[in-house]
Amino acid sequence: MKKIALIFVLIFCLSCFSGCGTSFVEKHSKNRTEYKISATLNNKTLSVNESVNYINPTKDAILKKVCFHIYPKAFSEGVVNKPVSTLNEQKAYPNGVNYGKVEILSVNIGGESAEFEYDGVDKDILVVYLKEDLYPQKRVQFSFEYTLTLPNINHRYGYGENTINLGNFYLICCVYENGNFNTSPYNYNGDPFYSDIANYEVSFCCDKNYIVVGSGNQVNEEILNDLKTTKFMAKAVRDFAITLSTKFNVVSKTTNNVTVNYYYYSDDNKDVSLNCAVDSLNTFNKLFGKYPYSVLNVCQSNFVYGGMEYPNLILIADDLDNPEDYLHTIVHEIAHQWWYGVVGNDEFKYGFLDESLTEYSTYLFYDENPSYNMNTEEMIKNTTNSYLLFIDVYKRVFNNVDTSMLRSLDQFNTEPEYIYMAYVKGTLMFNSVKNLVGKDKFIKSLKIYYKQNAAKFATPAELISAFNKGTGKDLENFFNCWLTGKVVIENL
Repeated sequence: MKKIALIFVLIFCLSCFSGCGTSFVEKHSKNRTEYKISATLNNKTLSVNESVNYINPTKDAILKKVCFHIYPKAFSEGVVNKPVSTLNEQKAYPNGVNYGKVEILSVNIGGESAEFEYDGVDKDILVVYLKEDLYPQKRVQFSFEYTLTLPNINHRYGYGENTINLGNFYLICCVYENGNFNTSPYNYNGDPFYSDIANYEVSFCCDKNYIVVGSGNQVNEEILNDLKTTKFMAKAVRDFAITLSTKFNVVSKTTNNVTVNYYYYSDDNKDVSLNCAVDSLNTFNKLFGKYPYSVLNVCQSNFVYGGMEYPNLILIADDLDNPEDYLHTIVHEIAHQWWYGVVGNDEFKYGFLDESLTEYSTYLFYDENPSYNMNTEEMIKNTTNSYLLFIDVYKRVFNNVDTSMLRSLDQFNTEPEYIYMAYVKGTLMFNSVKNLVGKDKFIKSLKIYYKQNAAKFATPAELISAFNKGTGKDLENFFNCWLTGKVVIENL
């Protein structure tokens, strides 16, 4: 009798362990669209062969077409939706305005030529018509051949003096929702991206002197004559990016089974930067939930803004002269691995949703890491004063100011207006929530938000729901006052 009971208990424990042991990547890489990309860089021209094994992700929609974003089109001459505002044009183009080019050479379905057309004001949407109806959870195989002429620009896509950045360089499926494909255009405000979790297999060929860094895990690297081919595998990630340089040095450290690599070419405090990345990873693991991947690459880069996030890969601008700003940017971009990477959102429609929470996560980081000597109470005072000064100046110049956060990127009149609503006011909003409910319930709510929305798309409603659940309070009106611009903010 005891032996039978012991066997039953053992079987039960093993089954529980097996179920609970399923990793994020194992779980969320199943039934996903698969991208296989082969790219060769030759003198600032990228030749790409891409195959997309697309799955109809819906429960009831029968698709007759599939739409793809062509994000590099934004860097072409004559576009309406430019990649940078006039305010940042000189910084982005230190050698004068320079354009890229996109040439799509072939579009196939199942190995046969497919019917397609371009859509959008800048023709940055590729619409491919299916030969047969695509039913829910069924697949279709696309293949594309195209060339990209890279622009000389310090941006997420293009080349600068020290790095070549290849963010959003490939054709990526538009998200299908509410009976249509979401084809929101590029915008210089924020990060105008919206993409689903998918699996990637990428082979990148270039001159052997380049050090190539990408999303996911590097699984192989071969050198033949003067060319080097680097292969990456990235499963259950929201998108894929590459950056490369002939100048990269690297320092690394492993923490909690994650290898953190810091690639740099001009940093006298490389160990400080690496340790900041490690501290960020460990802190956010504790506060929000486990980082689900095995590698995190932090890369110094030519970049017009402070930093940029991609799955397992972040870019840090090399012109951040203030050490505090440099470290702050590392913390911020790593927080994006949780807020955008794992918990996704429509960054065009709800740009504030990941940015405000990511920026406030840096404040939480400093509270948890006093060795960085950052007084968050003083930071909040400065942030409040900065916000109020902006509002005052904006009113004087434009006679009015819209303080609503619930706007898509193209609804903000200026880049500073977007920054102050998404980053600055968003930080004040989350600080106000924390003061209202207490830190313990605030952190509990973020854990719930992370867990409930992992590998999904969150909206403001999901955020509010998580806080209602975590605090036991109805905070909808409280949040809405901030989001709609009704809240009154005063000097501290």
